[in-house]
Amino acid sequence: MVELVDSKLQRLRSAGVIAILRGTNPERLLERGLELAEMGCTAIEVTLDSPNALEVVEHLHKRLSHSEIMIGVGTLLDSSQIQDCAAAGAEFVLSPTNPEHMIERCHAEGLLAIPGVANPHDLRRAIEDGAKVVKLFPASNWELENLDLIETPWIPVGGIDCQTAFKWLQRGAFCIGMGANLCGSDLNDPVGNSDIWMGIERPIARDMFMELQRCHTDT
Repeated sequence: MVELVDSKLQRLRSAGVIAILRGTNPERLLERGLELAEMGCTAIEVTLDSPNALEVVEHLHKRLSHSEIMIGVGTLLDSSQIQDCAAAGAEFVLSPTNPEHMIERCHAEGLLAIPGVANPHDLRRAIEDGAKVVKLFPASNWELENLDLIETPWIPVGGIDCQTAFKWLQRGAFCIGMGANLCGSDLNDPVGNSDIWMGIERPIARDMFMELQRCHTDT
């Protein structure tokens, strides 16, 4: 399982960004995940506080290439959900905190655990628990000058937009997590109106993935 988890860690780094799908419209979450994958997104997270989240994960897992696109879950608060996440096809698990036994149970299932840390104390505890990568959440809690001292790979999440994304990557982020600023502001809309997404937000997301691909090519 160690090699499996390590391979997922490297794939996540190659992705550059995790697209975080959170909303009350499961059908739109699925459609948006598929659309983002077509744009070039290779890491998609469905938050467990979204209705029918594991069904969305399962559908994305079935419809997308497993070798190219990673599907994960977020907002894990209870480690007892981990087996269900694995059964649905999740490959990585994020949490805003570090629930008891999260890391060991995820790694035992072959899932990459990404616990949330809000301060250096949380960070030390996560490392002691076996974390291979951590989620800086909220990212605004962390002073930029302290980031150079973190040896464990870290993923900032919270308030990141397409203007600041590459600044985080240049600062040393393992990858970044982006929600509505990348995935669209219409995921809570119960009706079919996606004018803002199609007219404004979709082109921004597309440009983001094109720039990520260009950066990978240059390196």
